[in-house]
Amino acid sequence: MIKSLFNRYNLKAWVLFAIAIIIAGIALPELPKQIPIHFNVAGEIDNYGSRYMIFLAPALILIFQVIAEVSRHIDPKKENYDVFTNYYYQIIFAVDLMILAIEGITIAAAFGKNVYISTIMPAMMGILFVFIGNMMPKFKHNYTIGIKTSWTLANEQVWYETHRFAGKVWVIGGLVEVSTVFVPVPWKFITFFIVILLMVIIPIVFSYIRYKNK
Repeated sequence: MIKSLFNRYNLKAWVLFAIAIIIAGIALPELPKQIPIHFNVAGEIDNYGSRYMIFLAPALILIFQVIAEVSRHIDPKKENYDVFTNYYYQIIFAVDLMILAIEGITIAAAFGKNVYISTIMPAMMGILFVFIGNMMPKFKHNYTIGIKTSWTLANEQVWYETHRFAGKVWVIGGLVEVSTVFVPVPWKFITFFIVILLMVIIPIVFSYIRYKNK
């Protein structure tokens, strides 16, 4: 298990972890005692925490790495990962990259820079959704990643059809999320959460319909 944490697919993620640690260590002495840890829907800072919270980003990357590896090894369908291993680790890397970007945003905000969080976050999330949507049709039957409903887990053909369909839904949803950067702030986050809700519900309903049709 320990050895698999440092396999060749995980190498890029560990590089991001090292970068996150180095950036946090360099920034720490210069950071104010309190740094922003939360922004409201208007992109304004509404909560502060200790400057040592800057190490939360590398901690999250580490935790995510361990959880992803453990989940893969205890999955009852773990043999299927051999077919889509590369895509699995690409998604892990993409999430880690976003965590690293958030660390940079936090540091910039702590130094008083205007980071336009209400624009940056929807754009980053949208790009991540598009990326995951493109990966979805490659997901093989498993219990860790993907649209895990009773119907997709019960039937591999339903799993396959659902993920081909859900991939398109997530790509479209991601593009819509990116486009919200041009939407006024009061509507930006309403649109954001409505789109996420549809991205979750539509594939679930689709998997149920396909299972019943089988």
